[in-house]
Amino acid sequence: MAAPLSADGLTREVAALLGALPDTLPALSPLPTLPAPDALPGLIDHTLLAPHSTPADIERVSAEGAALKAATVCVNSSMVPFAAAALKGHATRPIATIGFPFGAGGSAAKALEARTAVEQGAAEIDMVQNVGLLRAGRLHEVYLDVLGVVEASKPAPVKVILETASLQREEIAISSLISCLAGAAFIKTSTGYGPGGATPEAVRLMHFVAAPRGVAVKASGGIRTLAAVRTMVESGATRVGASGTAAIVSEARGGAAATGSGY
Repeated sequence: MAAPLSADGLTREVAALLGALPDTLPALSPLPTLPAPDALPGLIDHTLLAPHSTPADIERVSAEGAALKAATVCVNSSMVPFAAAALKGHATRPIATIGFPFGAGGSAAKALEARTAVEQGAAEIDMVQNVGLLRAGRLHEVYLDVLGVVEASKPAPVKVILETASLQREEIAISSLISCLAGAAFIKTSTGYGPGGATPEAVRLMHFVAAPRGVAVKASGGIRTLAAVRTMVESGATRVGASGTAAIVSEARGGAAATGSGY
């Protein structure tokens, strides 16, 4: 493990980012496009995060995700053993959420939760950043919080949920940078339990910060239709979270437009 970035070092990185942040973001060029219908499930994290979900619900959703060939099935950390067992032998992988949905727990608790989830079979980790500390300007504490989960999760890649609907534009940029510097593989828009979900504007801003640093963007929260998936991909997302995956895939294959509720 490399030495953590110092508080002064982080301050310099943030200042450099804000100094280079344009008022208007350039358009993505070339414009990303959706994959072919048969490949579309491979960019979707099929999701069930309702707190009242039972092991049987998780097994059902895992079977759905595997049948659809979704990239992953995303569940709460206590449900990882059930998802991992149901997905054994399938290309679809289990994800655990950490510090979900508020991100306000202690850093040591988050790191332990992540390490336990990986030991129980989670192939990826989706953690929630500490939004309150970020908004208070306690940026080095936010960085160390993310870094602790990244280190505890190895070798599993970590996505950091920013909860963009709770943040101002500069805060989205800063938290995107912090997650990149802490070793995240992805930055992610939303928990689905905050004041709003993914927006094209937030995804484009996250992509602007993350892409030059080799970090990907996941859009989640309110993505229920093929049109919504297309908008997020065109804005820079390479992964989306959805609970209505079957309806989205059906629409891509020429079925009726997806309209149901979902993560």
